Amino acid sequence: MTVIEDGEKKVQDYRKFKIRGVNGKVNVDDTANLFEILNRRLNHPEWPMPNLVVIDGGVGQINSAKKVFKERGLNIDIVSVVKDARHRPAGFLGLKNLITEHKHEIVLANAEAHRFAIQYHRKLRGKSFKF
Repeated sequence: MTVIEDGEKKVQDYRKFKIRGVNGKVNVDDTANLFEILNRRLNHPEWPMPNLVVIDGGVGQINSAKKVFKERGLNIDIVSVVKDARHRPAGFLGLKNLITEHKHEIVLANAEAHRFAIQYHRKLRGKSFKF
C-alpha cells in the first residue's frame, strides 16, 4: 500500500501486506487477493481513510474493490489503472472527472505501488533462495 498526499509520496505511511489466502493457502485469484488486502487495510481505523483508492487491473478488480467498500458502508472513490502488454498504463476505469483532475497522482500511486511491491517480493524471494 502506498500513499500519495498533495501530489507527493508519503513513504512513512506505506504498508506491506503478505497475502494470507483462505485457510493459509494463497489464492492465485487477483480479485480475491485484492478483496483480502482491502479488508485488512480497512481493519486499521487508526490509519486515515483515503479520499481515492487506486488499484491495478480491470473491471474485475474495480468491482472487487467496490464490493469491499459497499459491504462496509463506505463511499470511497476508486480508479483502476489498466495496463498494456508492456505493463505500462494504457487506460483508466472510474469517474472521468477524478481521472482528469488527479491523473498525475493516480499514475504516481500506481507506479510507486509496483516499485514497492517488487522490492518487497525480491526481499522475500531472496530469503528463500539458498545456494
